[in-house]
Amino acid sequence: MAFINEPVLNIIVVGFHHKKGCQVEHCYPELIPGRPTELPAAWRHLPALALPDGSHNYHSDTIFFNLPGLTDPPHTVYGISCFRQIPVEQVIQKTEDMTRSSVQKSVCVICRAPLFGRLAVKMELVVRAWFLQGDFSQTKLLEDAYKHLNSCPVQMDQALEGQFCIC
Repeated sequence: MAFINEPVLNIIVVGFHHKKGCQVEHCYPELIPGRPTELPAAWRHLPALALPDGSHNYHSDTIFFNLPGLTDPPHTVYGISCFRQIPVEQVIQKTEDMTRSSVQKSVCVICRAPLFGRLAVKMELVVRAWFLQGDFSQTKLLEDAYKHLNSCPVQMDQALEGQFCIC
């Protein structure tokens, strides 16, 4: 059986800014060294995929998407976006740009393999806990999630012809 070590490439936070729209607020690990909120050109549409139009109509949800790989362009990478919103009153560390009645953010996991179901369940719990903190500047929980998700290799079950499962 084949294994994929470190299946998660990045965890990316996308927030909705009332004037600028969807934008990257945090990326771990950084995609472009020294620029923690910048995306490579091939991923320029990630913010709109992660926090789609109309998502403000939902308290929380999870969506899935694909992006072109950065190291091997013909290869696809897989995205899981868990988005959520909370009333601004529940935010402990407010910023000047929080001018609306709710704060909406998405936490995306970019993976080497289509691990949608299992990672989505884990990330929904992580995102819920991160929102309950009420301080979006505290990203250690997300970085710990990245390390945890990469701590176990992914086994490709050849009997299922290319379907993946987490050990």
